[in-house]
Amino acid sequence: MLSQEEFTHEGAPELTTETTTEKTDDGKRKRGERGLNQFPNITFRITYVSATGQPLASPEALPKWHNVLGFLVRDHLDTTVREWAKVDQDGIRRMWDKLLTRFILPQGSEDLVKEYTLK
Repeated sequence: MLSQEEFTHEGAPELTTETTTEKTDDGKRKRGERGLNQFPNITFRITYVSATGQPLASPEALPKWHNVLGFLVRDHLDTTVREWAKVDQDGIRRMWDKLLTRFILPQGSEDLVKEYTLK
């Protein structure tokens, strides 16, 4: 049976248990790393809303819509509250107003989308 010294190859890197979160030389994240959701710097247009108020189109805006919702909830609300009905209504209003600064909804659909989003 080989000992650990005999088994390792000369010039092979040592085994470590540390993980790194550095970026590659070209500035990209390494595979499998995710950043925090951020509030976008540009405005997106939701072009179609279902009869229930669910935003359905445009393909580039929908992922941003979901990411921004997560960001706003973590940023503005107490995430330890288990029931949506117990959340401060003023905080919900501020969050909704901030969401509408970056998303344009089809005319006349704001109340329907708000009801769907906040349920």
